[in-house]
Amino acid sequence: MKVEKQALEEIESIISKIQGVVSGKLAYENGEIVEIHILANSKRNPKQIVRDIESAILVKMGIEMDHKKISVAQLTPENAAPMKKPDRYKFRSISYKAENGETEIIVTIDNGEKSYSAKAAGPNIEQNRLRLISTATLSAVEQCMNTSGTLVSGNVQKIVLCDKSAIAVTVNLRSNNHEEVLLGTALIKGDDFESTIRATLDAVNRRISLIE
Repeated sequence: MKVEKQALEEIESIISKIQGVVSGKLAYENGEIVEIHILANSKRNPKQIVRDIESAILVKMGIEMDHKKISVAQLTPENAAPMKKPDRYKFRSISYKAENGETEIIVTIDNGEKSYSAKAAGPNIEQNRLRLISTATLSAVEQCMNTSGTLVSGNVQKIVLCDKSAIAVTVNLRSNNHEEVLLGTALIKGDDFESTIRATLDAVNRRISLIE
């Protein structure tokens, strides 16, 4: 789409207000924006920044940008190792207490480098306990990924697979205005609680690259 030259400054102003953007420069040729070069800090994923730029320009200027034209270079803090997503999340521990008909669950997971704990509380009934365990597990994952509201616990059920008891968990993954249902399972080996955590992590680990 061709863009009037006077609109370039406004687009640059829009880009400069995007979270994580340090500076932005437009390459303009034959009446069209051919490239947008972004310098960003290391606090956000480049894909998130690109999506925000696309959305902001579309909403405020009515111009649909091709994400392939937007390049992002990130500043890495001095002496800091580049951030990367863990290969898998692993179960570390669970604790719980029940009082006055209520239960509180605390789940701890790790990503191979650091441990993260989160809790969930609610009525102390069996089906709800398993749901709370899954919820606490997902909250711990979101702590690690520095996200919020991306992962939502769905159904948690005991099932039978080839004469073996198992826990099946569904997780709703919300990413880039898209929702996907993830499924994880784990055989029950004497402990429903631990199996629920492992089933929840099984669902997440299958699609870990989409969690931002």
